[in-house]
Amino acid sequence: MTASDVRAQTRPAVWLCALLFLNGAPDARAADPFANPVTDEAQLRLMLSRPASKLRTARVLQGQFRHTRQLHEIPKPLIALGEFTIVAELGVVWHTRQPFDSVVVLTAAGLAQSDDGGPVQRISAEGQPAVRLLRNIFTALFTLDTQSLARDFNLYGVQEQKDSRWIIGLKPRAKSVERVFGEATVEGADEVERIVLTDAHGDRTMIELTGITYSGDAPGAEVRAQFVLPHP
Repeated sequence: MTASDVRAQTRPAVWLCALLFLNGAPDARAADPFANPVTDEAQLRLMLSRPASKLRTARVLQGQFRHTRQLHEIPKPLIALGEFTIVAELGVVWHTRQPFDSVVVLTAAGLAQSDDGGPVQRISAEGQPAVRLLRNIFTALFTLDTQSLARDFNLYGVQEQKDSRWIIGLKPRAKSVERVFGEATVEGADEVERIVLTDAHGDRTMIELTGITYSGDAPGAEVRAQFVLPHP
């Protein structure tokens, strides 16, 4: 695989726009959430009460990510590191720092991306409705918006009593969502720590989150500036 191939496979716009959220074998650490359909919404709220208490009043989430993509035809995983910002009323900023610099801004209006400070590429949500769908799903996954998730997914869940860890599973209800990913798991304890997304190809994408901060204040000028990439 060439350096340009690595850039393409780790570039966020590829796994956002091309809808290639991929996954492989389940993690041996975690119980299988798909064996436990969620039939009681109150049970799910109780399971997620600890992270929900932080998210309930949060308007801005920021932290670091490690994005690992394992393709079945490539032995070595592709890894990207960076920072993210999520503002429910604005969208998602995904700033990759390694192995190259790339900024992806995903809002209700569409997607914008700039690599290494170069020209901005844009995809309008009007011309590509899947972009709006991605923005809604991506935000709901990170913020554990179970009401939004329940509209698009059948939900499953497991609570590990020994350390109060939880893992929820999601399987799409609609074909349009299946094109984004075949199934997903979200795992954590006090907060969302890991999201794994899968399709039928047997490849894997895992997003691990660390250093998350929560703010109940309205996004300030510095945060809002992240959502504005210059026009060409």
